[in-house]
Amino acid sequence: MGEQTTALTLPDEAQFRRDITAINKFQQVVHACMIKDSDYGVIPGTTKPTLLKPGAEKIAKLLGLADTYEILDKAEEWKMPFFRYLIKCKLVHVGMNAVISEGMGECNSMESKYRWRWVSERDLPEGADKSNLVTQERKSSKTGGHWTVYRLDNDDIYSQVNTILKMAKKRALVDAALSAGRLSDVFTQDIEDIPSIAQQDFTTEKPAERARTEPDNSEHWCSEHQTKFFKSTKMKAFAHPIGDTGEWCHEHVEKPKDERQAEPEPEAKKPEVVEDEQPEVKERDPNSIKNINVLMRYCHEDFGLQPREVLAELNVSAQSEITMSPADCYRQLLATRK
Repeated sequence: MGEQTTALTLPDEAQFRRDITAINKFQQVVHACMIKDSDYGVIPGTTKPTLLKPGAEKIAKLLGLADTYEILDKAEEWKMPFFRYLIKCKLVHVGMNAVISEGMGECNSMESKYRWRWVSERDLPEGADKSNLVTQERKSSKTGGHWTVYRLDNDDIYSQVNTILKMAKKRALVDAALSAGRLSDVFTQDIEDIPSIAQQDFTTEKPAERARTEPDNSEHWCSEHQTKFFKSTKMKAFAHPIGDTGEWCHEHVEKPKDERQAEPEPEAKKPEVVEDEQPEVKERDPNSIKNINVLMRYCHEDFGLQPREVLAELNVSAQSEITMSPADCYRQLLATRK
């Protein structure tokens, strides 16, 4: 006897319209209740906002759902070290005790934000060979100053095992909330949907490779040393350091002919040597920073950093990836500037 098949029954048109209307109305409610930079964030270069953990929790609350979690797979290799967690999140309707949606989330210690740490030159281990280290040139959009940070292996990954587990759990919750609310066309979820911002303003390369980059013949370019002049709030003119010699090359700006004739030749002055061109750091109590909005505003005021620069210095691609408190984030950024 042949195998029986069941024909797909199309929904009633009136019911279909009611369901679509209900979904659209719920999306409007979500938009009205969500708070930017708290429940969701907008990543530069993307068209859709990114749903954050507080927003996912709010969606579950609006739908009357409770979240439960299950570890589907994990790896805890303490000698390597390597840690990985694959989590399933179930959103269950509180009244009906029925599973409404499920989401998956994975996180591991080989992700760049956990595998590496970035330190300034003064924080390098004694005897470290700088020429073999990958670097990033950090730039201040406010002052124009720049400094170099060096990439090291994260030798303190053991203290982040719980963070990795929580990150997998958070990703699973966001995935489940998007599915439950039918909000994939409203929000994106994860760094897989977001273009990497780490390379937009920062150059990652070995020091020995810098000399091979294409010359920039734009304004404030030093043809002698094949690098850019820059100027911070502490400097009177554009200049750049000459290697590791401790000396500086200052940009020579020739005055117009009429001005040279009208003014006497100034006395030759010894070039001012600026020891540290990192942005000047204000005194501020990190404990006063209670949310991400305040963190971004203070980082701009104190360090001249744009939000995408703050994320890059914290080694995350989106605000949803930040697991530290805003106060601890500020302390970490402050530590690289002392």
